[in-house]
Amino acid sequence: MTTGPKLRLGKTLVPGLLAVGLFGVMALITLNTAFEPMTTAAGAGFPSDVSITAELGYALFGFDELQTIGGTEPFLAAVLLVAVALDAALDASLVLAKREEGGEPVSALSSTGEASSSEGREPAVADGGNRSDDGFRTETGGENR
Repeated sequence: MTTGPKLRLGKTLVPGLLAVGLFGVMALITLNTAFEPMTTAAGAGFPSDVSITAELGYALFGFDELQTIGGTEPFLAAVLLVAVALDAALDASLVLAKREEGGEPVSALSSTGEASSSEGREPAVADGGNRSDDGFRTETGGENR
């Protein structure tokens, strides 16, 4: 009879606590960041003659003197948060796509096993040659091409 789920303490609890702690730190950083609207002298938004990508690059590497307009750090924070989220999604997809047989990981491009053995199969011939007496194909008509 099952009485309900049981909490396993010990080494299995540590990764979960670390994940919850990391989520808490990221939540505090996000909540305490002031995402102010981007305004310029001409109004809201970027001017048409300024490259948004260049401004984010200058902010990323700390080249504030090269920026024509300032205040791109809120945009930079959003780009970095999206990059971290996409990286986590890619890592999770790789973990979920990993295939195992008998507790061992299986490579999608492995060259061992029955499928790669040449026993019982004819060698590939791309020129459409004829089969010789020893079971292999020979090239015919190659000099006339």
